[in-house]
Amino acid sequence: MVPVATAAKVRLACHPHDPYTPPGYRGVTRVLGTVEGLKRFVQMRESPNHWLNFCQGTVAEMLDDPAREIFDVIRWFGERGKIFNVHFRNTGVIGYWITGAALLTACRRAMIEEIRAVTPARPEAPLRPSDRACRSPR
Repeated sequence: MVPVATAAKVRLACHPHDPYTPPGYRGVTRVLGTVEGLKRFVQMRESPNHWLNFCQGTVAEMLDDPAREIFDVIRWFGERGKIFNVHFRNTGVIGYWITGAALLTACRRAMIEEIRAVTPARPEAPLRPSDRACRSPR
């Protein structure tokens, strides 16, 4: 599909598997469910038209220490021109399942710092916050 899209000047942007499940969960390892799988995916067919819808909430769920590791992941994909757009979603996680949006101030990830990390990689990337990314308590 990538060669045809490239020839037609169509951009492809794939979202990672969501929600995150650990490798081998229920006998299935999702290719787009790990950072290594996402790296393999974008390298399968090198093309300026082969991108990711970089969902930081989903990618953060793949990491052991998202507050520290997310920046290396952003840099890896950004330096290779593989971030089409960025979907910001703060998540609270229990086990492997998303339990809902966490408050920005209480979240384990700092969205402002992540925005600053994406900007040099792809300053024109659309930033799309989730409808629940920054909701405050009532």
